Amino acid sequence: MKRRVQPHLRVGEGDVEEVAIITGNPDRVPVIAKRMRDVEEVARYRGFVTYRAYTPQGGVPVTISGTGIGTPSTHICIEELVRLGAKVIIRLGSCGGIDPSVRTGHVVVPTGCIRDERTSLNYAPVEYPAVASVRWSSELYSAALKVLPHERVHRGICWTSDVYYTNPDLDPLDMWTRIGVKCVEMESSLLFVFASTHGIEAASILAVDGNLHGEQKGEQEDESEQTGEQHPLLKDAVSRIIVATIETIDKIVASM
Repeated sequence: MKRRVQPHLRVGEGDVEEVAIITGNPDRVPVIAKRMRDVEEVARYRGFVTYRAYTPQGGVPVTISGTGIGTPSTHICIEELVRLGAKVIIRLGSCGGIDPSVRTGHVVVPTGCIRDERTSLNYAPVEYPAVASVRWSSELYSAALKVLPHERVHRGICWTSDVYYTNPDLDPLDMWTRIGVKCVEMESSLLFVFASTHGIEAASILAVDGNLHGEQKGEQEDESEQTGEQHPLLKDAVSRIIVATIETIDKIVASM
């Protein structure tokens, strides 16, 4: 019988490993796990899906969990993972390009994030920076360069927003573009602030599903249209960053 069962993930003692991968889309959890071995579904409840798997080369046990979209549900997921022993959390997700050079099928490894969301205020005031773990973000970037052409791999500042459909009268896109922000997504600033204030490590690696300057993910003419999550370049980028993430886990854990 499980003990210390968490109310939302429904994971308990012994279910969570020290290294965890989180991803916004719960359907991506088994896709990530499939690239490993000895895959086991641990829990499924209220849209949260959690698996355990082992890296194919190093045999490192990894928890993989879907967070849903945005910082509020991500906050629930990472709180419950850390309560049961997670010490490293890597967000493997998607983003939209802001820098014109960041296109569909590219990859961004954020060094830090703009905290344009309110959930992280639960952990630190807005003046507190949202920065990734240096060794994990550096190794993820290096690993991405090995599996993708260099012109498709970027690192820099990410805009984390808790709004997807922005009011055009209040949209700060022009400002973020002008000052060199690479991309936008909806979870990483919370993850970085949470990690820094809880003594754990965290980083993100993000596949680009469009660019806000004319290549933005949006409504499709019909379900056969290959844009956004369905775009072949996005699927290719996700596949490659899964490989890069697994290699990074093996490399860093072997050195610990």
